[in-house]
Amino acid sequence: MQLMPSAHIDTFARDNLPPADQWPELRYDLPELTYPDQVNAASALLERGLAVGGADQPCLLAPDGTSWTYAEVAARTAQVAHVLTDDLGVVPGNRVLLRGPNNPWLVVSWLAALQAGAVVVSTMSLLRTGELAVVGEISAAQFAICDHRFMADLQAAALPGLVTLTYGSDAPDDLSSRAAAKPRTYDAVQTSADDVAIL
Repeated sequence: MQLMPSAHIDTFARDNLPPADQWPELRYDLPELTYPDQVNAASALLERGLAVGGADQPCLLAPDGTSWTYAEVAARTAQVAHVLTDDLGVVPGNRVLLRGPNNPWLVVSWLAALQAGAVVVSTMSLLRTGELAVVGEISAAQFAICDHRFMADLQAAALPGLVTLTYGSDAPDDLSSRAAAKPRTYDAVQTSADDVAIL
C-alpha cells in the first residue's frame, strides 16, 4: 500500500508500522469515509460538533457538574495545543502520553495533541508503574499530560526524557493555568489522512 507524504517531522510512528502485507484491507468505498489527502482529525471532529451541535450547546458534561459547550471545548483545545507547541516544543509526530480518568481536561488534551499533529498515546488511569513503563517504552513517548492525582505511578515508571505536564491542581504551572494565557484559536497541523494519530 502506498502511503501519502507524511506531515510528521518525527517519523517514529510511521517508521514502526508493521509490513504492509500484515495490514488489514483498508476500504473507503462509502461516501462518508472519503476524506481529503490532508485532514486533521481533531479539527474534523470539532468542526462537525460545532456545525451539528451548535457552539453554545453542551459538549462535555462531568459528574462534578462541569459543563463545557462546543465553543469552550474548541477554545480550550486550541489553548492546550499552544501550550504543547509553544511551551513544550511538541512537533508533528511526537508521541504525547495521556493519563487520567475521563474528564473534560483529558478530552481537550487528546484533541489538542491531535491538532498539534502529535500521536496520542492514551492510557487507562488503572495502569500502574510496570504497565506504564512498557507503554512508554514501546511508544517512545516524549511528552505526557497527566491528572495530578495519577502522577505517582507515571513518575515511578521513570520514562527517559519524558516531559510531563499536570492538570487538575492549583499549581501555577498546571495545564489549566498555562492554557488560560494562550490564544483561543490554533492553526491545526494538516496531517496526511493516513498519518498515524493514535497508538
